[in-house]
Amino acid sequence: MLQSIATDERAALCFTDVASALDAGLPLAAIGGDPAAGDRAVHAALAGRGVTLTATEDLALRHGWQAGKAGATLRACAEARSLRATFARELIAGLRYPALLAAMLLLASVATSKVIGSAPAMTLVALYASLAVALVAVRRAASKGATWPRRLPFAATLLDGAAEIPYLETLHALYGSGVPLLPANAAAVGTAPPGHAAERLRVADRVLQQGRSLAEALATAMALHQETRALLQIGETAGQLEDALGRALRRRREVHGRAMTRLAKVTGNVAYAAAVVGVVWIVVSFFGGYFGQLSALRGGR
Repeated sequence: MLQSIATDERAALCFTDVASALDAGLPLAAIGGDPAAGDRAVHAALAGRGVTLTATEDLALRHGWQAGKAGATLRACAEARSLRATFARELIAGLRYPALLAAMLLLASVATSKVIGSAPAMTLVALYASLAVALVAVRRAASKGATWPRRLPFAATLLDGAAEIPYLETLHALYGSGVPLLPANAAAVGTAPPGHAAERLRVADRVLQQGRSLAEALATAMALHQETRALLQIGETAGQLEDALGRALRRRREVHGRAMTRLAKVTGNVAYAAAVVGVVWIVVSFFGGYFGQLSALRGGR
């Protein structure tokens, strides 16, 4: 995760640097771009800086370049990367101390194994391994769109937010770049990760392609959060859909960030409580074993 944070922060800096260079009027060749690459002219400059674009960023930058809004699109991509890095840092901050306690607990169980036996250390190793396997299984299932992870605590809200944000990012970038709503929405739906939310978005896109409004399509499919649908309906009715998409995106990012922080705090509290119980267990086992051995020595005399 630390590597992912560093990658996102570096990408955000590169996006901002290229945007600043373009706004200053520097030619593409001077910043590593490829004038002969057409819609992908900016991509070469980013690739030369070691940035691997997501599907959302790739689409947004192509259409942003076509519309003459490459600088604004790059800054939007930088903001998204910065927020993602911030979310990850908050998650790590919430888990850092409990993780340290868990490691110290394992070390303590190993250090006192001659007195309390190897059972506590073996139990902790098995427990940690089981948790790691469970986390990997949940992550893989969620990435493939399986339904069972949604039944876990907090999972449904987080998974829906993780699907809604890239959809709104792409739709906002494409529509703001002048792409008509129908093809922009079809492309945005493709950036949502597999799962419950993506299925509803595909239903909404089919309704939209039949000539209904975006608000009606989303309401029919029950896609996206209710707040998002309300914002888009107001914006679409007022002819301010681009602005509404931007406001909805900011709102969902903030809500998703708070949900991630809350999950980190809850997980940290549970891990802390488990570590305290483990410490008490080892202390009681240690002194029980110690006095038992002491009694055995006295009895032998």
